[in-house]
Amino acid sequence: MKRSTNYSGADTGGWLNACDSLFLCRYRGLPCEVCGATSGVYNRRRIRSMGHHALSKELHRLFRYDPRNIIVLCPDHHLGSRMSPHSKDGVAVKSFYDWLNKNRPELSLFMDMHRDIRFDGQYTYRNMYKLLGGEVVEKGAMKYWKPSRHSVKISEFEGKGMDGKLAQILKCVQIANE
Repeated sequence: MKRSTNYSGADTGGWLNACDSLFLCRYRGLPCEVCGATSGVYNRRRIRSMGHHALSKELHRLFRYDPRNIIVLCPDHHLGSRMSPHSKDGVAVKSFYDWLNKNRPELSLFMDMHRDIRFDGQYTYRNMYKLLGGEVVEKGAMKYWKPSRHSVKISEFEGKGMDGKLAQILKCVQIANE
């Protein structure tokens, strides 16, 4: 699937994709919280571990970039297996959430407390991109603004996890609305 590169509006797909990659790169290659693996094979490709949104990023935009909503999973535990939130097998999904309740009770509680809270325009993806540490070329009309040095920023943040200062900033965006 081709990712959007439309940056003409503050909430267009290009900004959403830039934010997602800048946020999630921080979790890439970290140890899986279930098994400790940092990579695995999925569909005959080696893939590094990744951040999984406990609350759906599509339904819960307010928590899309909230570090409290992320659990690091290897490809096996993220995309399929006997214990995965994205499995097509209901038993595997239940097994994952049973594990989560037992081993990450604070994340289960976070999900329970926030599942009915909806996004109400608290941020635009362009503003979030800046909060996440991205740089923006602000020349001309806003519709011409674009990310700058995105791949450099990805390399800078990749696999570093979430630093405390950024986590606190992102948390404030959500707490103000809880």
